[in-house]
Amino acid sequence: MGCVKSKRSDSAAQNANFTEKTEGKAKGEKAYLVHSEMDSSESSPSVNPVLQEFAQRLSEEIVARAVQQWVEVDRRYSDIPYIECDVFDLLLD
Repeated sequence: MGCVKSKRSDSAAQNANFTEKTEGKAKGEKAYLVHSEMDSSESSPSVNPVLQEFAQRLSEEIVARAVQQWVEVDRRYSDIPYIECDVFDLLLD
């Protein structure tokens, strides 16, 4: 039990030190982020074409697999009728 208390108080002290350090830099970081957002609108970053093509093929493969899975599940359970039921109506009866 004593170890848990000491760990908690130690982490609280570390958290306080971290908060004090970051509070002093928060304004500078915020200004830096705003400045970099302005720069990013002026020129787009260069993207590696090989990486972009890989990401495109991967996303298309994921979508194709998801659609195929949906088709298989739909085919498997298409003969089961869908019964719409409101749970609140059952609870009130």
